[in-house]
Amino acid sequence: MKRLIVLSVIMAVMVLVAALVHAQAPAIDLKPTFINPTPGLYVNGWPAFTVSYPKEWVEARFSPGDVFAAGGTRPDMPPGYYAPSLNIQCHGTALPLEDCAKMYMPYYVQMGTDVKVLSDKLSQLKDGTPAWELEIEWVAKYDISGQSVKNGPKLSTLIFATKKYTAWVVIILTDDKKIGEDLKRIAYSLTFQPDSEKPVKVPPDVLAFLDMFCADGACRDVKMLMAHYSDRFLWGGMKKADLEKWFLTDPASPIQTGLPCEPIVTVFEPRGDKAYVDGFNLVKPKGDANALKIPMGYQQIINEHGQWKWFGNQK
Repeated sequence: MKRLIVLSVIMAVMVLVAALVHAQAPAIDLKPTFINPTPGLYVNGWPAFTVSYPKEWVEARFSPGDVFAAGGTRPDMPPGYYAPSLNIQCHGTALPLEDCAKMYMPYYVQMGTDVKVLSDKLSQLKDGTPAWELEIEWVAKYDISGQSVKNGPKLSTLIFATKKYTAWVVIILTDDKKIGEDLKRIAYSLTFQPDSEKPVKVPPDVLAFLDMFCADGACRDVKMLMAHYSDRFLWGGMKKADLEKWFLTDPASPIQTGLPCEPIVTVFEPRGDKAYVDGFNLVKPKGDANALKIPMGYQQIINEHGQWKWFGNQK
């Protein structure tokens, strides 16, 4: 009997200690990484999702189209190079997932040689959400600065894509050896957080700025659209002039489509004369009853002389 009482007391103490530890453990703040960076965890604004990666990896310079980049640092790697590397992209498209290779292969054919497809197949996330897995091998033609090289490294890349609404979420993992299960676990760690996608209120002047940006985009006048960007705008190395060139030449840019949109803000974080804004633009193509949700693009706005302007993803 005494033994049972002692065991009961021990178990009660263990339960109490566990409860105290749980209560004192700091909760993970799932604010977007741009606002509240957490080593080893990327948190996106809209669509709301997380991706886990090794905590020792460091944030890398974004490429145009990325919302986040990180990589491992090895002693044998030249300065500025990362292996393995992680790039996360989020963009709107009506294309089905099976067109993953059609979307990404032209880029790798341009950037490399001896491009070989190792795997091109349907997959799924942990919760059953359909995904697509494209794995390739290729030889890089350029170094990290964009300079042409004669004997570039042979690389392996996994392009893992899924969809939320009409937005593609793409995890790109690259290494100078075959993609292993450790890297694939990073891709498959992608977890959507739908409870974090509710619209939030923003100040009237910010909403007016977003409304005017959408309206000017539908006018297909690039000069009107560029007036909404700060001269100090910077997105992963892309300056205002580079962005203007993209608007004029890319068929997917707002200027080329000329579609009206309604801004829906799901994340708003004011910080002095700047503010972080994320959400989506509700776009309704002519003759189509279904509205498209296109990511705003994870960035800041800045108030310059009383006017809000896009500032980019610079810190």
